[in-house]
Amino acid sequence: MSYSVLIAGEIAAKNIDSLNKFGKAADFDVENGHVVALGDKSNEKGENDVYTVNKPTAGKLATDIFYMVNEPVNVLVNGKYSGLTDDPREFNIPAKKVFTMYKPMVGDEVVITENGIEGTKSDNTHVVPANNTTKLTWTDATKIGDVSLAYKYVGDTYVSIGNERVKAYRFICVKA
Repeated sequence: MSYSVLIAGEIAAKNIDSLNKFGKAADFDVENGHVVALGDKSNEKGENDVYTVNKPTAGKLATDIFYMVNEPVNVLVNGKYSGLTDDPREFNIPAKKVFTMYKPMVGDEVVITENGIEGTKSDNTHVVPANNTTKLTWTDATKIGDVSLAYKYVGDTYVSIGNERVKAYRFICVKA
């Protein structure tokens, strides 16, 4: 299985520490470029700065505070062997593992590989959080009023991974 790849180009979180947080999902895996709803601070020992996160849900898409997963890539083979491959498409974060995430801000520019976006591009011009999935989902501009986070499609691009060119999309955050 191939996981999504995020290239966090120009994002405010690179310069503003308060936009970066640690998250942990109780019962689902996440990938770089996925969005999660911020929950409460963890009450587990040793996790003072860790927040629990949830999948976006239908009734809260307009009010939840969303963060984007952006964990440094360290590919583990069979869940324990590091350094055997450097392909970022082999990297995900299993449930119950702490990961890095950031709060998207208007003007942030990112690139996400095609497999990190849910739905079909066709005539859609935006991606937004959707019910019960951590992947951003294609939608048209008329629907961005229903959510608290939206990215506008800027154009197609490719991410070079080894000798491969992997199709990706460039986005700019227009609502956060």
